[in-house]
Amino acid sequence: MTAVGIDPLGRFLSDLGALYRTRRLYPGGNEQVQRAAQRTAEALARWGAPVRIAVLGDEVVVEDRAEAIAGHPLAGLLADLRASGCESVAIRPETTAEALARWLEAAARGGALEGPPGIEAGGLSFRGPSASPDEGPKGAPDQGALLPAVEEALADLASERKEGLQRAREIVSALAGHLAAETDLIQPIRDLKDHDDYTFTHALNVCALSGVLARALGARAELVDSIALGALCHDVGKYDVPREVLNFEGPLSPDDRQVMNGHPAHGARRLVDMGKEVHPLLPVIAYQHHMAADGSGYPRIPLPGGPHPASLIVAVADVFDALRTVRPYRGARTVAQACTVLLGDTAAGRLHRRHVSAFLGVFRVLGPGRAVAMSDGRRAAVLREGRPDALEPLVEAEDGQVVDLSLSAAPGIVEVLEAPP
Repeated sequence: MTAVGIDPLGRFLSDLGALYRTRRLYPGGNEQVQRAAQRTAEALARWGAPVRIAVLGDEVVVEDRAEAIAGHPLAGLLADLRASGCESVAIRPETTAEALARWLEAAARGGALEGPPGIEAGGLSFRGPSASPDEGPKGAPDQGALLPAVEEALADLASERKEGLQRAREIVSALAGHLAAETDLIQPIRDLKDHDDYTFTHALNVCALSGVLARALGARAELVDSIALGALCHDVGKYDVPREVLNFEGPLSPDDRQVMNGHPAHGARRLVDMGKEVHPLLPVIAYQHHMAADGSGYPRIPLPGGPHPASLIVAVADVFDALRTVRPYRGARTVAQACTVLLGDTAAGRLHRRHVSAFLGVFRVLGPGRAVAMSDGRRAAVLREGRPDALEPLVEAEDGQVVDLSLSAAPGIVEVLEAPP
């Protein structure tokens, strides 16, 4: 059913659009405006729950309903909201007719963020409390401000509530504007030494890193967003894994390992069960992100052509961020150590070489001056970054020989070192 249907929510949206148009024709105290406002407030009360409206690109999302803005009954109001810097609105069911009319009047003059009682309006940038409301998102979204939204979204998805899909879309939208300025997103993640609220921080980091990597690989904007959304939801199946198994200190028993290895299937099932609103990539990524490029991971199911490229993109981000995280059973790896693991997994066939190359290129891990160990046993210093393959830079070996690692007979890099050679 569309947002303009005869159900209570559809009726409220239709009345809200009519109130907006009426308010544009008549002054605030006009009888027509008062009647329209009263009808809208009554429709909202009949709905009986908060209404959350978000503007995401060319779509408006109301609860679990996503529709094109063009031709939508709220199209005019949404244009005013955007002009005010407002991308998300929550309207509580007890909001009065007077408050609705007052807010629409404020929106018409560019003041939609001045929500009266019952209406909370804001952006999707999730700025921290210290940021000025007048400031645009100059850097990456504040990670601490995003975490509660991630927690809420994953909890809703784990319960197969469609509200979680909207929350997840909002988070990806908040990150999307920063994907072009890759360092805005990856530098805080690169520098992070200790993660709190691991499940949610990890989901957020993998979302950001996957989006940056997909963009670096040349994916179109719509696909970048879908991959980032899938990355945010990739571990939702861990809600079916007991906490004592998730946080066990030491190697898991065979039985517990089997329980842990079931989380991709649980996550995919949850996402599939949510219906057609879920982008088809989401359950694919949830199910395949541990399969490995060569099929040696889990679930162990032969796939013609191997896992989907989106799943392999998320796999790189997932491995990297997991290694960079402090866990109860081990400390965090350094960037160099984590990248060495990525190289080893690439050589073993578990990760896709092109994806790892692009990932290290985004991070500029193998930039000039970086010390590396080569497969012929020598250490070397990078003189020039590899182009187009970041894994094939020009290096100077410890014996003074300059080696172009892009040549067919050249050795490869097996370790990223912390210190100069």
